[in-house]
Amino acid sequence: MAGRAGRRVVWAIGAVVTAALVATAVFLATYDARRAIDLGRWVGAGDAWTRTMVPNARWATGELCGADLPCRQAVRADTLTMYRFADRDDAVAAARRFAGEAYLSGWIVVRFEPGALTSAERSEFAVGLDCLHVGVTEDGVEC
Repeated sequence: MAGRAGRRVVWAIGAVVTAALVATAVFLATYDARRAIDLGRWVGAGDAWTRTMVPNARWATGELCGADLPCRQAVRADTLTMYRFADRDDAVAAARRFAGEAYLSGWIVVRFEPGALTSAERSEFAVGLDCLHVGVTEDGVEC
């Protein structure tokens, strides 16, 4: 009788371990760390690159986010405005709304001020944003 009980315990432990591994694999396959990017990293940043790309960055959530634009965070600078959304579909809709001056990176939309950054600077900023918290971007670029 002890043999059967021991085997049941082993099978039960094996089933629990297998379920935990499957759950972890599903989580890792579907989790995108860019969803959790906090736009506050650009407000008051001390490094020269950030000060050049987003000079005078300040919070604008209360001013820009609302029923019409359901963003969770907004940061405005002299060169661009960034919006972070809880829902990816809202981010896609905002990027389309801002059309030619916008860039979509996950749940963040960047709206560039016309003429404030060169094309190369815009691309550099976009790649930097795309590479936050990921090893490979949505476009397959290795960071």
